[in-house]
Amino acid sequence: MRNVVKILGVPIDNITLEEAGEITKNLIKNSNKSCKMIFAPNTEFIMTAQKDKDFYEILNKSELSTPDSIGVTLGFKLQKKRLKQRIPGQAYFRKIFELSEKDGITIYILGGTEEVIEKAVQNLKKKYPKSHIIGYHHGYLQNEQMENDVIEEINKLKPNMLFVAMGAPKQEKWIYKNRNRLKVDVAARTAVEH
Repeated sequence: MRNVVKILGVPIDNITLEEAGEITKNLIKNSNKSCKMIFAPNTEFIMTAQKDKDFYEILNKSELSTPDSIGVTLGFKLQKKRLKQRIPGQAYFRKIFELSEKDGITIYILGGTEEVIEKAVQNLKKKYPKSHIIGYHHGYLQNEQMENDVIEEINKLKPNMLFVAMGAPKQEKWIYKNRNRLKVDVAARTAVEH
């Protein structure tokens, strides 16, 4: 059962980084390629969601929402709730790469420019040499055909984890829009400048 606190209607799971890793592993184990969504709402997300009803609804449909900012920490305090741990998006990303090395979680990364994603993957492979990055693609999908081609590539590879880095709220909307087409266990947002 999720321990969730809502901040302006946006759910935030009250968990530690270790718990986020375990929850992710369980989602992968039980997903059967059903694209479970993990988001990391920060203050900007929460404020954007107040004006963007679609984004608000998408954030409310996640299977996990990690607490990703000082503003979220303050939101807990204002509700007299104790936040177990603030989990910046990059800390969660690194945790998944550690699990990839240890448990064999396969990863596909979508986002950034071609140059940025290639450099990011090179850096990640140096930092996490036993990780299982099975594919990557830049995030500038300029038309429906490009998007279909990338989804086809992802689906052929069937990664456990898909990280999408297109900027908020675009990345969350892209994951939500394509969740029924993607053959991945879990999809989450990230940034690719690693």
